[in-house]
Amino acid sequence: MSTLEYLRIVGVDDGFFPQHYKELKLRTVLVGTLYRGRELVDLKLGSVTVDGSDGTERVLEILRTFRKVDVVFLDGVTLAGFNVVDPEALLEACAAVVVMYKFQPKLEKVEAALRKHFPDWQVRFNIIKRTYEKSQVIVTKWKPMRTALIGSIVEDLGKLISYLQLVSSIPEPLRVADLMASAISRNERFLNYLNRVGQT
Repeated sequence: MSTLEYLRIVGVDDGFFPQHYKELKLRTVLVGTLYRGRELVDLKLGSVTVDGSDGTERVLEILRTFRKVDVVFLDGVTLAGFNVVDPEALLEACAAVVVMYKFQPKLEKVEAALRKHFPDWQVRFNIIKRTYEKSQVIVTKWKPMRTALIGSIVEDLGKLISYLQLVSSIPEPLRVADLMASAISRNERFLNYLNRVGQT
């Protein structure tokens, strides 16, 4: 059995939210999937504030519920609009964070948007910029992909990502977290319930 089959890998992603959630600072779904190698062994459901500042803590809450985490996969460092997750802070609960970039962020436009809407724009932008500057293009079995590795892993990053690419270029823990969060959050009654009962 290879080292990869022993790794405990988490994918975290957010769900859909209506546009008015931004103004009202309401919350949407956050899903964490725990894999042991390629096998899904657990999942956790949480929530995160749209355009809020609780992203890092909400992800940490999910990671802390798992007994041990080796690697966390994120789709960029923003959740629910511009709620920024600091991958370096997540190292409190895991050995490494892999940030995947489906698209190259236009940092000038991101900075302008943050300046316009957030008093703490500089804190948010610094995390986005710092993380992206650590990224590089990694060769995988599907295609070259831009990723940023925060922390350290035993295996080669390209080998790890390729191992987790089962049906698409997106590593399976992240792909399934995205699918589940998107499906759950499309239920308007559930989102309303989520925002009535408080933080899950």
